[in-house]
Amino acid sequence: MFKNIFPFFNKCFVLQNKITEMTNNSEEQQTSSSTEETIIEVVIQPPTPEAKVECDALPAVITTQPAQPMPEHDDSIAVVMWEATVTGRRLIDEMVNLGSFYMAQEEKAEGHDFNEYVMPYGKLPLNVIRNYNLRIVDTGRYRMLKEIRNNRMLKSKSEVAACNDFASWLIKLQKDTFPDKKIVLVFFEPRHSKILQLFQALERYRLLDDVNKILLGCVNGWDLLRQQVHDLKDEHRMVLKALADHHLGVDTPLESAVQRAQALHKILRKVHGGRINTGVLKENLISCDHLLEQVKKIKEELTKEAQWRPVFADMFRQGIKPRRRAGFLRHMLVESGITYAGLTETFKDKKDDGVVEVIKENIKGKNEADVEEVIKLLNQHLAQPDKPVRRGSGRRAPRTRSLCTATDLEKQQPASKIEPEENNNDPVKVIMDVIPSTPAVLSEV
Repeated sequence: MFKNIFPFFNKCFVLQNKITEMTNNSEEQQTSSSTEETIIEVVIQPPTPEAKVECDALPAVITTQPAQPMPEHDDSIAVVMWEATVTGRRLIDEMVNLGSFYMAQEEKAEGHDFNEYVMPYGKLPLNVIRNYNLRIVDTGRYRMLKEIRNNRMLKSKSEVAACNDFASWLIKLQKDTFPDKKIVLVFFEPRHSKILQLFQALERYRLLDDVNKILLGCVNGWDLLRQQVHDLKDEHRMVLKALADHHLGVDTPLESAVQRAQALHKILRKVHGGRINTGVLKENLISCDHLLEQVKKIKEELTKEAQWRPVFADMFRQGIKPRRRAGFLRHMLVESGITYAGLTETFKDKKDDGVVEVIKENIKGKNEADVEEVIKLLNQHLAQPDKPVRRGSGRRAPRTRSLCTATDLEKQQPASKIEPEENNNDPVKVIMDVIPSTPAVLSEV
């Protein structure tokens, strides 16, 4: 029996060895084919200069910079909020309401506020009436400011008295509350128009020397909040109303200047974590000298623009589109440095060719159509500088006889026919005219 089993096992071992040899051969073929494929795929090319530059360049590594630490508090600074209601953005516009607010950094501190209304010389624009609910009541003898919503008359002063009161309040606040500190005025506006009007008024009324002794500078709260409030970075949403609704509440009052100053103080405290960081304010400080230089620069630009008034006077008397066009062309002439007196002298010597040369030499890099329009306007004006200015189409001419003189009337009709005016108010003539008509009326009755 065992003799029959042993041959069977031998055959099994032989078959197993053959199977293992076949599997090994197949694996060797697969490995050889894979090595051949890798050798074919990986081809070493000669180095090119471009590849050498790329190899030499360092790989771009994205690194996250750590957030800059907030500057420390500066205890030598006192923060005073300031706001104003104005009739426009120009230096010639007027202030209607001045407001200021101060509160110490400590909790449960007492607040000090200043709020005063100014009677403007001109009328209030429509945007001021709608936004701040103010109007002027003119009875003939006097003018008064009135709140539309509460139907309440407001006590107002002149601009001189209001600026004097504000300077006195600021000096007294520093003397009584923090005699060892300097004041930083914080305002809120995208453009520096209100604060420039304030400094112009202080300089005009000789109050700036007293204020400069206690004032360190000014800070624009709009720029400050734009850097720190990341969820309201859009410029159309960076208004005080949107910030107050987002941080304080929808019902926050913002009509008067002092209410807006208080809202700005609360927003800054909330953004800074309960206490206004005076170190951040000091980094964004605007000096008083810089603001005065801006006022001086704007006045110089206005003086340069005023010399071109005879050229663009007709366009400024027309609609809004010609006025904007005239302002753009006038600003282009002011930027180029051309003067009206120098251009008139050039026109006397070389006529139209001289004007073309001066304009094309000084105005470069601008649109050719704008340059041609400026040349055409200047040539028309310099050719007839004494031509009377007429209003554009679509507007009624003024009801005056400024262009009509007595000599023109005498030319139209001879002197013999000119008779003195009859006095219709003469009582004797009125009586004589009435008496003859009385019998006729009585006879008809």
